[in-house]
Amino acid sequence: GEFTGTKFAQPVMLQKYVWPDEWSETFEHQFHAMSKDQALFDHMKSSKAGGTSGGARKKAAYTSHSVLVVDMSGSMKRDDINGARCRSDGVWLALARDYVQIPLERNERSERDLISIVIMRDEAEVILAYEPTTWVLYNKLIDLREWKNLKPGGHGNYCPAIGEAEKLFDANNHAGCALSLLFFSDGKPSDKDADYLERIGALASKFGRRLSISCVAMADGEHDFAALNDMVTEAQSYGAPASLGKPSCDSIDSLSHIISSLATSLTTSRTEMTNVNTGSSKEVRMDITREKYDAPDSVGTWTNYRSNDPNCFVRRIWTWRHRKGVDFVQLFDPRCYNCYKYVGYQSNINKGIVCHVCEVYALCHLCNTGPEILQDHHRRVGHRQSKCDALLARKRMGKLIRMKLPSFSIAIKNEIFGEGAERIVRKVHFIDERGFYIGTPMVAKESRFVESDENYEQSMAYHQEFLRTQDIANDFAQKFNAALDDLKNHFDARYHNWIKNLPRIRFIEPMVVEAMEDGQERNILVEKLLEGDYRKFNNNMGYVEKAAREQQESGQTSPFVDDLVGQMNNLGLEAIGEEVSDDEDVDS
Repeated sequence: GEFTGTKFAQPVMLQKYVWPDEWSETFEHQFHAMSKDQALFDHMKSSKAGGTSGGARKKAAYTSHSVLVVDMSGSMKRDDINGARCRSDGVWLALARDYVQIPLERNERSERDLISIVIMRDEAEVILAYEPTTWVLYNKLIDLREWKNLKPGGHGNYCPAIGEAEKLFDANNHAGCALSLLFFSDGKPSDKDADYLERIGALASKFGRRLSISCVAMADGEHDFAALNDMVTEAQSYGAPASLGKPSCDSIDSLSHIISSLATSLTTSRTEMTNVNTGSSKEVRMDITREKYDAPDSVGTWTNYRSNDPNCFVRRIWTWRHRKGVDFVQLFDPRCYNCYKYVGYQSNINKGIVCHVCEVYALCHLCNTGPEILQDHHRRVGHRQSKCDALLARKRMGKLIRMKLPSFSIAIKNEIFGEGAERIVRKVHFIDERGFYIGTPMVAKESRFVESDENYEQSMAYHQEFLRTQDIANDFAQKFNAALDDLKNHFDARYHNWIKNLPRIRFIEPMVVEAMEDGQERNILVEKLLEGDYRKFNNNMGYVEKAAREQQESGQTSPFVDDLVGQMNNLGLEAIGEEVSDDEDVDS
């Protein structure tokens, strides 16, 4: 029957964990209680101190925090999951076995991984808060399978439960802790007119990629799970990893498979937030908010760095050249050296003058108060070179180059629209003197983590590897493209059209914008926005998408292509990257 406790298979019975002796059991319970007390103390201390005290730093010891929201409305009594006595029993069974037991046995979880549980009825109730993942917690989850301890009943209101989950996450505001929200429900919310989507969106906007959200539909396919699907879509629109799992009622193993996948996702998030060199947790920046995908420029707030604003302006712009030992190079600044008003790259009767010797030093008409200004620019004191000589030397050495830009004023959107494993991305526009957008849309990339932005040297060192890699890659691309262009000289006419249509490679040239905002310096990596949809075939931890990997391993191509590639190899095209000298310090 529907409420008998069995359907077509006997329920899976889990045995409680038994310690080898009484001393071990006592020690484990005391250790669990101490770890939980410490977690509660740290959270309370952090909340009172606003997350900036020693309590907040202590919570770096916790590597993850999972909040499990479990529907305990009356419909969760139904017996339609093979291997479980009812729907709620299937949830507790799968959580105990697949989210706690198996990870503990594999040493993938420890007391540093916290779990909180919120039950969803007419009102929400936190029945477990900041529980360390130990065998003590495993036994507590098995106890929850018994109706004498916790029985389904009443309605299932989403908003109160999401609100309690939000409080639990907010209390744990240490940015080095991976977060996970697991939401189990078997149907529509009873409070269907409430703002549960807005609350999920606020959570995703606040935590972004750091928070993974998984909704699990605890009923067969005939039920309406539009609400859960909308929650997943809303979370994804702010960049949070989100998924909807629909386990089959034919076997409890289907639910177990979903729970195991969620446990693996949490492990991946923890790995992503771990410094591979030191093993310590990296702190995700919490001074950012995220906008929805495809949000227009008119939605949100912008910061304008304008040349005529003494408190918020662009001071310098850098790019990178790895040839001849040069690294960071500064771009010609067409603005007045005194007031930053735009002059241009040549003297202009309406704008100002540019030194005819170095062709770098510019003065607007207002700042050019007399001949002594240029005389000071050219003046030598003893054997010391003049300011003009210094600029000319930097220009000749390739440390000062000309790259024409729409302007030296930019607008940066305060809300980020993209977040990767290492960087966050904002929208950028060049602006004219009136504040109107000009030129190609750009993006600004900054570190996702706190430690990379602590000081000038650290910030520039962070950008250095990215600029250097892009510059070297672009050199290889130019050699590759030149070799493709030269192919027509080695093949007959039947190949020429095919060669002409071969894709060429080009890498975007990034810049580092050195901006000043109320006396504080920001070093922001800016590059052209690539519009359109793109597919990523790998991640930063060695994963390669199955389809791409199989295609690479199969190596299947047409005979025509095999013939052409074979002749290209004979010409040495595959080795064009080997002509780089040792002094260029190219990493393999």
